[in-house]
Amino acid sequence: MTFATGENGVRIARILFAVSLIPIGLSHLVYVKQTAEFVPAWLGFRTGWAYLTGAGQIACGLGALFPISAALAAAAEAAMISLFTLLVWAPAIFAAPATRLPWTAFFISWTIAAAAWLVAQDIAAKMPARPDALAATSSRH
Repeated sequence: MTFATGENGVRIARILFAVSLIPIGLSHLVYVKQTAEFVPAWLGFRTGWAYLTGAGQIACGLGALFPISAALAAAAEAAMISLFTLLVWAPAIFAAPATRLPWTAFFISWTIAAAAWLVAQDIAAKMPARPDALAATSSRH
């Protein structure tokens, strides 16, 4: 089972990460009412945020599939999930510290955010230098 090791394994993981974001984003759009209820009331435009985050997760999933935008897409997804963790689940814990659901959701969301940051960092580290930057430096010599 060496097909999922080394660089091939990393590529498979990136593809699985990217493909998993698409149905998550779609769920924000299909269940917009339920998603909007998670948006903190003080943010306003709760339905708009639900649609925006759903579209954003779909865009991040599609972007992470392509090497040109994969690092940016993974970083955007990591930032989005980090914000969900801080804006949705942290206040829920403070509101009901003895309730298990907010704690569970916080740690799941935090773990997914941490994994997304690792994916973004790994993709960025493996990205070749930008072709236009290389062309500009080679034309000067």
